[in-house]
Amino acid sequence: MKKLLLFFLILSSTAIYSQSVKEKQLKNKDSIVLQKINTALSNKDFNAIIQTSFSKLITGQTANNVGSYAGVDIEKTEVTFSPTFIRKNGNIITGKMIGGISDGTYAVFNNSKLNTNISLEVQYHFLYKKTPRKIYYYQSDYDKNIEDNDKIMKDYDKAKAKILASFDNNERIIENDKLNTENKTLDGDIATLNEKLNTAITHDEKELLTAQKNNKTFKKEQNIAKIAENDTLNKNYKKSKELLKIGNIRADKINENDISKLKVAGYQFSWFSLAYKLKNDEFRLLNPKEIYENQITKDNYISHEFKTQYSYVNLNPTNYKTTYFTSSLTMKYKSNFNDLKKMEVTQTSTIGTSSNQVRETSDKFFIYSGIYKTGITELNVDIDFYHFPFSKSAIGFHVFPKSKYTQNIKPVYNAGFGVVFPFIDKKKDKSTINAELYYNFTNIFNSNDVDYTLIERNNIGIRLVFPINFNLN
Repeated sequence: MKKLLLFFLILSSTAIYSQSVKEKQLKNKDSIVLQKINTALSNKDFNAIIQTSFSKLITGQTANNVGSYAGVDIEKTEVTFSPTFIRKNGNIITGKMIGGISDGTYAVFNNSKLNTNISLEVQYHFLYKKTPRKIYYYQSDYDKNIEDNDKIMKDYDKAKAKILASFDNNERIIENDKLNTENKTLDGDIATLNEKLNTAITHDEKELLTAQKNNKTFKKEQNIAKIAENDTLNKNYKKSKELLKIGNIRADKINENDISKLKVAGYQFSWFSLAYKLKNDEFRLLNPKEIYENQITKDNYISHEFKTQYSYVNLNPTNYKTTYFTSSLTMKYKSNFNDLKKMEVTQTSTIGTSSNQVRETSDKFFIYSGIYKTGITELNVDIDFYHFPFSKSAIGFHVFPKSKYTQNIKPVYNAGFGVVFPFIDKKKDKSTINAELYYNFTNIFNSNDVDYTLIERNNIGIRLVFPINFNLN
């Protein structure tokens, strides 16, 4: 009861603090009016979103969080590496590798087959196209982006037209053909003038014919020079190379002005997911009924999971509230490893035989006790609902009811509630640490017929996750 009162005391304080934060932010609200701009959600837009806002939702839960991140979960003593790849059609492939500690207290691997709680998971996310996919920007930012892109394209079109008009090889070839034809005509005219100059003519006639001959000779020399210039340009100039150059300049400018770099004011979309998970648990099992030497044995088991899931996220740009909902159905073929009781033991050994030369060494490790079963078929129905009711997602609330249906066992229903504190890097608008204070009612209907009351059947604690975002696209 004391834990319950303490939890709700902290929760009440959180709500009061959050309300004061909201009021303060409303007083200091930016005077710029937010305009709603609905655009198609491109891969770059989506990638920018999942690398920032989704980092706030990584709290160690089982939800298929999309986004490339590495996480360290203190409460579960496990590390997660999850790369995400966005396909051209907008669908997403996510891998998830989790390594936990099931034996030693300090290392995940230590040159043995123990200390491992490893799982590999592949998820495929289909963006649900029937639900409107929207992204919202500030009007001034969006207009400036469109204006800059228009200028980039106009500058490119002008440069391209100049290249095609000024440096057209075909035009030079045609021009040279005309000049060569004209030179043949000039050669004929010059030959005719030479014949007339060799006849008996007056002095005035000779001067006139000589002037005509010189003019035609000069014209022929001009044509020959122009033909040589065109041949040189056609030989040395590569039109495709120049077009590639201005194309690269355009691409660089478009990348600098990419819309995904704009500040996102809000978004809305949903998706379906399919996932397969392979998990290996290696641990030490305690059987107190055996003799001392045989009480602790080594064991391992590989379990399989198939999951379908629907997810929806909405950041309302008018009131800055974020909602994230996911529901999943999971079929598992597994052991009851997670139901075993975890204990830390210290095993002491003696070194030496002489009474004056005896040393004691100790080795700490985890053991698990209980009736161990394998080959269990289980169906899980899980829901995760996050709601960040305050500006900048300063504080969020998390509700996570779960139900478990196992063969030959009564269904088990759990329901949890948590308060999420994302510590945001203001410069990058990303979460650096996620802390969740949670209260979880377990076995609500006492399916296992234990002696604890409903209030006593609970888990209370704090999860700390350090999401490390990285971009693979």
